[in-house]
Amino acid sequence: MQIHIEEVPTEIRRRAAQLLETVRGTDMDPTGGKASLTREVTALFRPDIDDVAYYEFAVDLGRGDDRRTAFTGRGDEGAKRAMPAATGFIIAASKGHDHPIAHWSLDREPPSRQIAAAAEAKGSKVDRIFKVDSLSYIGETAGGEIAGQTGQLPLPIEGLPDDIEKARGRISSTLVRPARKAKDDSDPGGDTPETVTRGARPQRVKLRAIDSWADLRKSYAKAFGPLLKGLARNAAPAWEIEDLVARMGEGIMTGTTRRVALLEADAAVEVSGEGARLVKIEALETPGGSGAVALHVADEKLAQEVSFEMHIAYRSGLRETLPFFAVSSSTPSDRKPDSGMNFFEE
Repeated sequence: MQIHIEEVPTEIRRRAAQLLETVRGTDMDPTGGKASLTREVTALFRPDIDDVAYYEFAVDLGRGDDRRTAFTGRGDEGAKRAMPAATGFIIAASKGHDHPIAHWSLDREPPSRQIAAAAEAKGSKVDRIFKVDSLSYIGETAGGEIAGQTGQLPLPIEGLPDDIEKARGRISSTLVRPARKAKDDSDPGGDTPETVTRGARPQRVKLRAIDSWADLRKSYAKAFGPLLKGLARNAAPAWEIEDLVARMGEGIMTGTTRRVALLEADAAVEVSGEGARLVKIEALETPGGSGAVALHVADEKLAQEVSFEMHIAYRSGLRETLPFFAVSSSTPSDRKPDSGMNFFEE
Protein backbone atom coordinates (compact mmCIF):
# COMPACT_ATOMS: atom_id res chain seq x y z
CA MET A 1 0.00 0.00 0.00
CA GLN A 2 1.66 3.20 -1.20
CA ILE A 3 1.51 6.13 1.21
CA HIS A 4 2.72 9.73 1.15
CA ILE A 5 6.09 10.20 2.81
CA GLU A 6 4.55 12.94 4.96
CA GLU A 7 2.41 10.25 6.60
CA VAL A 8 5.52 8.55 7.97
CA PRO A 9 6.49 9.70 11.49
CA THR A 10 9.40 12.14 11.27
CA GLU A 11 11.66 10.10 13.56
CA ILE A 12 11.27 7.05 11.30
CA ARG A 13 12.02 9.10 8.18
CA ARG A 14 15.13 10.40 9.90
CA ARG A 15 16.22 6.89 10.87
CA ALA A 16 16.11 5.74 7.24
CA ALA A 17 17.76 8.88 5.86
CA GLN A 18 20.53 8.77 8.45
CA LEU A 19 21.33 5.15 7.61
CA LEU A 20 22.23 6.22 4.07
CA GLU A 21 24.46 9.03 5.33
CA THR A 22 26.16 6.71 7.80
CA VAL A 23 27.13 4.14 5.15
CA ARG A 24 27.72 6.61 2.30
CA GLY A 25 31.17 6.14 0.81
CA THR A 26 32.00 3.16 3.04
CA ASP A 27 32.50 -0.49 2.09
CA MET A 28 28.82 -1.04 2.91
CA ASP A 29 27.79 1.27 0.07
CA PRO A 30 28.01 -0.48 -3.33
CA THR A 31 26.73 2.65 -5.11
CA GLY A 32 29.87 4.69 -4.49
CA GLY A 33 27.93 7.35 -2.61
CA LYS A 34 25.20 7.75 -5.24
CA ALA A 35 22.27 6.37 -3.21
CA SER A 36 19.46 8.71 -2.18
CA LEU A 37 16.16 8.27 -0.41
CA THR A 38 13.13 8.75 -2.69
CA ARG A 39 9.63 9.83 -1.71
CA GLU A 40 8.26 6.35 -2.50
CA VAL A 41 7.07 4.65 0.69
CA THR A 42 5.10 1.41 1.04
CA ALA A 43 3.26 0.47 4.22
CA LEU A 44 3.92 -3.14 5.25
CA PHE A 45 1.89 -5.19 7.69
CA ARG A 46 2.37 -8.24 9.92
CA PRO A 47 -0.42 -10.75 10.56
CA ASP A 48 -0.37 -10.22 14.35
CA ILE A 49 -0.37 -6.39 14.21
CA ASP A 50 -3.46 -4.37 13.26
CA ASP A 51 -1.72 -1.14 12.23
CA VAL A 52 1.20 -0.50 9.88
CA ALA A 53 4.11 -2.63 11.13
CA TYR A 54 6.88 -1.40 8.81
CA TYR A 55 7.65 1.36 6.32
CA GLU A 56 9.54 0.41 3.16
CA PHE A 57 11.53 3.33 1.73
CA ALA A 58 12.66 3.05 -1.88
CA VAL A 59 16.29 4.09 -2.43
CA ASP A 60 17.48 5.46 -5.79
CA LEU A 61 20.85 3.80 -6.37
CA GLY A 62 21.97 6.42 -8.89
CA ARG A 63 22.29 4.00 -11.79
CA GLY A 64 20.03 6.05 -14.06
CA ASP A 65 17.05 5.14 -16.24
CA ASP A 66 19.06 5.10 -19.48
CA ARG A 67 20.54 1.64 -19.06
CA ARG A 68 20.10 -0.55 -22.12
CA THR A 69 19.63 -4.32 -22.05
CA ALA A 70 20.42 -6.91 -24.71
CA PHE A 71 19.73 -10.64 -24.53
CA THR A 72 21.87 -13.34 -26.16
CA GLY A 73 21.11 -16.98 -26.78
CA ARG A 74 17.52 -17.72 -25.81
CA GLY A 75 16.89 -14.22 -24.47
CA ASP A 76 16.19 -15.42 -20.95
CA GLU A 77 14.47 -12.73 -18.85
CA GLY A 78 16.20 -14.23 -15.82
CA ALA A 79 19.44 -12.74 -17.12
CA LYS A 80 17.96 -9.25 -16.84
CA ARG A 81 16.76 -9.89 -13.30
CA ALA A 82 20.29 -10.90 -12.36
CA MET A 83 21.63 -7.45 -13.29
CA PRO A 84 22.30 -4.91 -10.49
CA ALA A 85 19.11 -3.34 -9.18
CA ALA A 86 18.25 0.28 -9.98
CA THR A 87 16.41 0.72 -6.69
CA GLY A 88 17.28 -0.44 -3.18
CA PHE A 89 15.26 -0.26 0.01
CA ILE A 90 15.25 0.42 3.73
CA ILE A 91 12.55 -1.19 5.89
CA ALA A 92 11.99 0.49 9.24
CA ALA A 93 9.79 -0.89 12.01
CA SER A 94 6.95 1.32 13.22
CA LYS A 95 7.58 0.38 16.86
CA GLY A 96 9.37 -2.08 19.14
CA HIS A 97 8.12 -5.39 17.74
CA ASP A 98 11.26 -5.54 15.56
CA HIS A 99 14.61 -3.80 15.24
CA PRO A 100 14.42 -0.09 14.27
CA ILE A 101 15.88 -0.96 10.85
CA ALA A 102 14.54 -4.44 10.16
CA HIS A 103 15.89 -5.04 6.63
CA TRP A 104 17.79 -3.03 4.03
CA SER A 105 19.72 -3.52 0.83
CA LEU A 106 21.49 -1.31 -1.68
CA ASP A 107 21.76 -4.03 -4.32
CA ARG A 108 18.29 -5.60 -4.43
CA GLU A 109 14.93 -4.27 -5.55
CA PRO A 110 12.40 -3.49 -2.78
CA PRO A 111 10.25 -6.49 -1.78
CA SER A 112 7.17 -4.51 -2.80
CA ARG A 113 8.48 -4.20 -6.36
CA GLN A 114 9.52 -7.85 -6.50
CA ILE A 115 6.03 -8.87 -5.39
CA ALA A 116 4.30 -6.46 -7.78
CA ALA A 117 6.28 -7.92 -10.69
CA ALA A 118 5.35 -11.48 -9.66
CA ALA A 119 1.69 -10.51 -9.33
CA GLU A 120 1.64 -8.78 -12.70
CA ALA A 121 3.18 -11.84 -14.35
CA LYS A 122 0.17 -13.92 -13.33
CA GLY A 123 -2.44 -11.20 -13.89
CA SER A 124 -3.02 -10.45 -10.22
CA LYS A 125 -2.99 -7.22 -8.21
CA VAL A 126 -1.48 -6.55 -4.79
CA ASP A 127 -3.68 -4.88 -2.15
CA ARG A 128 -1.46 -5.20 0.94
CA ILE A 129 1.98 -6.60 1.71
CA PHE A 130 2.86 -8.58 4.83
CA LYS A 131 6.31 -9.19 6.31
CA VAL A 132 6.02 -12.70 7.75
CA ASP A 133 9.67 -13.60 8.40
CA SER A 134 13.13 -12.07 8.19
CA LEU A 135 13.30 -12.39 4.40
CA SER A 136 9.75 -13.45 3.58
CA TYR A 137 7.07 -11.11 2.23
CA ILE A 138 3.56 -11.86 0.98
CA GLY A 139 1.50 -9.72 -1.39
CA GLU A 140 -2.21 -10.17 -0.73
CA THR A 141 -5.11 -9.47 -3.09
CA ALA A 142 -8.21 -7.60 -1.96
CA GLY A 143 -9.86 -11.02 -1.68
CA GLY A 144 -7.24 -12.35 0.73
CA GLU A 145 -5.34 -14.57 -1.70
CA ILE A 146 -1.61 -14.54 -2.44
CA ALA A 147 -0.87 -12.20 -5.33
CA GLY A 148 2.90 -12.71 -5.16
CA GLN A 149 5.64 -13.43 -2.71
CA THR A 150 9.37 -13.29 -2.07
CA GLY A 151 11.04 -15.81 0.19
CA GLN A 152 9.49 -18.94 1.64
CA LEU A 153 6.34 -19.11 3.74
CA PRO A 154 7.22 -20.01 7.33
CA LEU A 155 5.46 -23.10 8.64
CA PRO A 156 3.59 -22.85 11.97
CA ILE A 157 5.50 -24.37 14.88
CA GLU A 158 3.59 -26.44 17.41
CA GLY A 159 4.88 -27.16 20.90
CA LEU A 160 6.99 -24.06 21.57
CA PRO A 161 7.17 -22.91 25.21
CA ASP A 162 5.20 -19.76 25.96
CA ASP A 163 8.39 -17.96 26.95
CA ILE A 164 11.55 -19.03 25.12
CA GLU A 165 13.68 -17.21 27.69
CA LYS A 166 12.70 -19.81 30.30
CA ALA A 167 14.33 -22.49 28.14
CA ARG A 168 17.59 -20.56 27.69
CA GLY A 169 20.58 -22.53 28.96
CA ARG A 170 18.59 -25.75 29.42
CA ILE A 171 20.67 -27.94 27.14
CA SER A 172 19.85 -31.54 26.40
CA SER A 173 21.90 -34.07 24.47
CA THR A 174 21.10 -37.35 22.78
CA LEU A 175 23.68 -40.07 22.25
CA VAL A 176 23.24 -43.20 20.16
CA ARG A 177 25.76 -45.90 21.08
CA PRO A 178 26.22 -49.71 20.87
CA ALA A 179 24.18 -51.62 23.43
CA ARG A 180 27.29 -53.58 24.48
CA LYS A 181 30.99 -52.85 24.35
CA ALA A 182 32.79 -54.68 21.54
CA LYS A 183 35.95 -56.62 22.27
CA ASP A 184 37.76 -55.15 19.27
CA ASP A 185 37.11 -53.81 15.76
CA SER A 186 36.63 -57.34 14.41
CA ASP A 187 33.54 -57.72 16.64
CA PRO A 188 31.22 -54.82 15.83
CA GLY A 189 28.25 -56.70 17.24
CA GLY A 190 24.81 -56.92 15.76
CA ASP A 191 22.76 -55.62 18.68
CA THR A 192 20.31 -52.75 18.28
CA PRO A 193 22.06 -49.56 19.47
CA GLU A 194 20.71 -47.76 22.52
CA THR A 195 19.72 -44.12 22.81
CA VAL A 196 20.78 -42.13 25.88
CA THR A 197 19.33 -38.67 26.62
CA ARG A 198 20.94 -36.38 29.18
CA GLY A 199 20.07 -32.97 30.56
CA ALA A 200 16.77 -31.12 30.26
CA ARG A 201 13.88 -32.90 28.69
CA PRO A 202 13.82 -31.81 25.04
CA GLN A 203 10.80 -29.76 23.92
CA ARG A 204 8.58 -31.70 21.56
CA VAL A 205 8.00 -29.36 18.65
CA LYS A 206 6.92 -29.98 15.09
CA LEU A 207 6.16 -28.04 11.95
CA ARG A 208 2.56 -28.03 10.77
CA ALA A 209 1.66 -27.96 7.11
CA ILE A 210 -0.63 -25.12 6.04
CA ASP A 211 -3.56 -25.28 3.65
CA SER A 212 -3.48 -21.67 2.49
CA TRP A 213 -2.29 -18.13 3.15
CA ALA A 214 -5.53 -17.57 5.07
CA ASP A 215 -4.61 -20.52 7.30
CA LEU A 216 -1.16 -19.02 8.02
CA ARG A 217 -2.60 -15.58 8.76
CA LYS A 218 -5.10 -17.02 11.20
CA SER A 219 -2.57 -19.12 13.12
CA TYR A 220 0.40 -16.72 12.85
CA ALA A 221 0.14 -14.99 16.24
CA LYS A 222 -0.27 -18.24 18.19
CA ALA A 223 2.21 -20.33 16.21
CA PHE A 224 5.02 -17.77 16.25
CA GLY A 225 4.10 -15.86 19.42
CA PRO A 226 7.08 -17.03 21.51
CA LEU A 227 9.52 -16.28 18.68
CA LEU A 228 7.97 -12.86 18.05
CA LYS A 229 8.30 -12.04 21.76
CA GLY A 230 11.94 -13.08 21.56
CA LEU A 231 12.47 -10.82 18.53
CA ALA A 232 10.99 -7.85 20.40
CA ARG A 233 13.17 -8.64 23.42
CA ASN A 234 16.31 -8.75 21.27
CA ALA A 235 15.36 -5.47 19.59
CA ALA A 236 14.67 -3.64 22.89
CA PRO A 237 18.28 -2.45 23.51
CA ALA A 238 18.38 -0.78 20.08
CA TRP A 239 15.14 1.06 20.85
CA GLU A 240 16.51 2.14 24.22
CA ILE A 241 19.50 3.69 22.47
CA GLU A 242 17.22 5.45 19.99
CA ASP A 243 15.22 6.87 22.89
CA LEU A 244 18.35 8.01 24.77
CA VAL A 245 19.72 9.77 21.68
CA ALA A 246 16.38 11.50 21.12
CA ARG A 247 16.23 12.73 24.73
CA MET A 248 19.87 13.29 25.68
CA GLY A 249 21.53 13.88 22.34
CA GLU A 250 24.18 12.21 20.24
CA GLY A 251 27.80 12.55 21.31
CA ILE A 252 30.45 13.84 18.90
CA MET A 253 34.17 13.72 19.74
CA THR A 254 36.01 17.00 19.35
CA GLY A 255 38.19 17.09 16.26
CA THR A 256 35.78 14.90 14.28
CA THR A 257 32.96 15.41 11.78
CA ARG A 258 29.44 14.05 11.86
CA ARG A 259 27.31 13.77 8.71
CA VAL A 260 23.66 14.51 9.41
CA ALA A 261 20.95 13.66 6.90
CA LEU A 262 18.28 16.17 5.91
CA LEU A 263 14.78 14.94 5.14
CA GLU A 264 14.44 17.47 2.31
CA ALA A 265 17.15 19.17 0.27
CA ASP A 266 15.72 22.68 0.67
CA ALA A 267 16.40 23.56 4.30
CA ALA A 268 17.90 26.14 6.62
CA VAL A 269 20.16 24.75 9.35
CA GLU A 270 21.62 26.43 12.43
CA VAL A 271 23.09 25.36 15.77
CA SER A 272 22.57 26.92 19.17
CA GLY A 273 23.52 26.26 22.76
CA GLU A 274 26.62 26.14 24.89
CA GLY A 275 28.61 24.06 22.41
CA ALA A 276 27.61 25.98 19.28
CA ARG A 277 30.90 27.92 19.36
CA LEU A 278 32.75 24.67 18.61
CA VAL A 279 30.67 23.74 15.59
CA LYS A 280 31.07 24.66 11.96
CA ILE A 281 28.22 23.67 9.61
CA GLU A 282 28.95 22.66 6.03
CA ALA A 283 26.27 22.02 3.43
CA LEU A 284 27.12 18.83 1.52
CA GLU A 285 26.41 17.98 -2.07
CA THR A 286 24.33 14.82 -2.13
CA PRO A 287 22.73 12.95 -5.05
CA GLY A 288 19.17 12.83 -6.22
CA GLY A 289 17.61 15.72 -4.36
CA SER A 290 18.52 14.44 -0.91
CA GLY A 291 20.29 16.69 1.53
CA ALA A 292 22.92 16.52 4.26
CA VAL A 293 25.20 18.71 6.31
CA ALA A 294 28.48 18.08 8.06
CA LEU A 295 29.02 19.18 11.65
CA HIS A 296 32.72 19.87 12.16
CA VAL A 297 33.54 20.00 15.88
CA ALA A 298 36.70 21.90 16.80
CA ASP A 299 39.61 19.93 18.25
CA GLU A 300 39.52 21.22 21.81
CA LYS A 301 39.98 19.59 25.21
CA LEU A 302 36.86 19.94 27.35
CA ALA A 303 36.60 19.83 31.14
CA GLN A 304 33.03 18.65 30.70
CA GLU A 305 30.74 17.86 27.82
CA VAL A 306 28.97 20.77 26.15
CA SER A 307 25.55 20.50 24.58
CA PHE A 308 24.18 22.09 21.44
CA GLU A 309 21.09 21.75 19.27
CA MET A 310 20.75 21.58 15.52
CA HIS A 311 17.62 23.33 14.23
CA ILE A 312 16.33 22.46 10.76
CA ALA A 313 13.56 24.38 8.97
CA TYR A 314 12.38 22.91 5.66
CA ARG A 315 10.62 24.87 2.93
CA SER A 316 7.66 22.48 3.25
CA GLY A 317 7.06 23.72 6.80
CA LEU A 318 8.51 20.67 8.56
CA ARG A 319 10.85 21.48 11.43
CA GLU A 320 13.29 19.39 13.45
CA THR A 321 15.44 20.01 16.51
CA LEU A 322 18.21 17.46 17.05
CA PRO A 323 20.22 17.43 20.32
CA PHE A 324 23.98 16.76 20.40
CA PHE A 325 26.84 17.06 22.86
CA ALA A 326 30.53 17.53 22.22
CA VAL A 327 33.06 15.62 24.30
CA SER A 328 36.83 15.13 24.18
CA SER A 329 38.82 12.01 25.02
CA SER A 330 39.98 13.63 28.26
CA THR A 331 36.52 14.66 29.46
CA PRO A 332 35.44 12.94 32.72
CA SER A 333 32.06 11.28 32.40
CA ASP A 334 30.77 12.31 35.83
CA ARG A 335 31.33 16.06 35.91
CA LYS A 336 27.97 17.30 34.61
CA PRO A 337 24.56 16.47 36.16
CA ASP A 338 21.96 14.91 33.85
CA SER A 339 24.70 14.18 31.35
CA GLY A 340 23.87 12.43 28.12
CA MET A 341 27.27 10.76 28.28
CA ASN A 342 26.55 9.37 31.75
CA PHE A 343 23.69 7.31 30.35
CA PHE A 344 25.95 5.70 27.76
CA GLU A 345 28.76 5.06 30.27
CA GLU A 346 26.52 3.18 32.73
